[in-house]
Amino acid sequence: MRIDKVHIKTVFKNLDDFKIDIDEKAMETVLLGLNATGKSNFMEALVIIFRDLDLTFNYSKKQIPVFDFVIKYECRGNIIEINYEKGKYSFRINDKSETTKFTKNVDHYLPKHIFIYYSGISDRLNDLYIPHQKLYYDQIIKKQARSEQFSTIRRIFLAQNIHANFALIAFYLFPDQSNETLQFLKEELKITDFGSALFMLKEPAWGQAKMKDDMFWGADGLVRKLLDDLYEFSFAPIEEKARVNVSYKKTETQNRKYLFIKDLSDFKKLVDTRYKNKIELFNALESIHISDLLHDVKITVGKESVTGELAISELSEGEKQLLTVLGLLKFTKDEESLVLLDEPDTHLNPMWKWKYLDYLDTVVKRQESTQIIFCSHDPLVIGNLKKNQVQIFKKNDQGKTEAFNPFISPREMSVSKILTSELFGIPSLISKKLEDLLNQKRYLQAKLTNGELPEDERVEFERLKKYFDRIGFDDDTADSRYNRFLQLTSENDAFVNRKYTKEEEVELDKIAREVVDEIIKEEKKV
Repeated sequence: MRIDKVHIKTVFKNLDDFKIDIDEKAMETVLLGLNATGKSNFMEALVIIFRDLDLTFNYSKKQIPVFDFVIKYECRGNIIEINYEKGKYSFRINDKSETTKFTKNVDHYLPKHIFIYYSGISDRLNDLYIPHQKLYYDQIIKKQARSEQFSTIRRIFLAQNIHANFALIAFYLFPDQSNETLQFLKEELKITDFGSALFMLKEPAWGQAKMKDDMFWGADGLVRKLLDDLYEFSFAPIEEKARVNVSYKKTETQNRKYLFIKDLSDFKKLVDTRYKNKIELFNALESIHISDLLHDVKITVGKESVTGELAISELSEGEKQLLTVLGLLKFTKDEESLVLLDEPDTHLNPMWKWKYLDYLDTVVKRQESTQIIFCSHDPLVIGNLKKNQVQIFKKNDQGKTEAFNPFISPREMSVSKILTSELFGIPSLISKKLEDLLNQKRYLQAKLTNGELPEDERVEFERLKKYFDRIGFDDDTADSRYNRFLQLTSENDAFVNRKYTKEEEVELDKIAREVVDEIIKEEKKV
């Protein structure tokens, strides 16, 4: 699965007549740009496109896209182009009109998985995911549903924090299928062993109309099978009526059950005769969450330098984020998959950010036909990428978002150069306060050189000079041309009291070019 080109022809949020040409040979593509330039909206548009195709032609649930579009991508050796305009689809396969062929073989021409991770706090992607989750829920609650029927992750999968717990359980219970992951957990997260699991169940809203005397409120299908298994192997299951806060002004009584699996060996007894692989187990565990039966799950692990067991909830946000994304990608790494990650590096420390793309290779071991598109605001994450793997989102003079490749590859720049390049466009690598003080010192120094510095400004210059000497900041260089450039630009008060606006940047560039011309003229006279 490799997306090549997308054209959003009509308005979708802040994207209007938006075109992007992605290098389909690249396994990863990063989207860069200021906030509100449309990066997340573009990823949302991709979810809508494939969601609606799947629902309309695979489930006969007609879903009308909210924008017109053209998308071209490669899937299973076929070049597919889909055009949706004014309520009608048209399909081309390998440059030939093949509408019937596509609609009759949708699975073959759509990605096997679309994995979505969004680090923000809004439900923007969760809302798009609801139709598919409802279809999946209708399947797992059927009385005849069995774990072996759910041996793959569903096509569209939205990663949520609760999934890290289920993934961790599945990894430890099928270690032969998870060697690289367990090694990663030990080396990077210092997690050495699985401890225990406490499933805190609550009566769901739909349980009101079910059998009141049933142990699990009338739950059936895949989730019922797992609950019965958990109950059989749990240590001293407990029932209670809990008084819980629904809001700041309302409480309600909630029926609850607590099923405690005290160690890994008890969990293994449960799994060995009932589940064939980690995906079947993961899907069964997730069914509790989807069925609205799970209040919480408390997982404990062994961790280096920690006495006793540590709850997963006590891990840092970065540890949980890394476990969630990389852990779940292990389940969705099949061929012909599309992975959409919206700022998956938000909470990571600098070392993990620097190694992030390596983790995708060594831990996930994604297939050659898997494409990853992700948003980031961190130069450490993108430092290994070529320019064809980077799309810069920027608004043009008409206020419309455009996407284009940079002139230079991030891998050819240091982190500092990445920050001040077109990739991020930061005016200075030092703090704004320090930059302002340095500009003031240079301005006063230029006046001193020209014999134009009054006494009060001389006192200020000496104060600034002592300050920069004390902090070990030397702005003199061995480059005589550059020193002359600093001297001449510092004579212009436009470089003092900077406002860091776009208009100011244009004006300073103009002055700088004039200064360079003056230096060249000086050298020609010598």
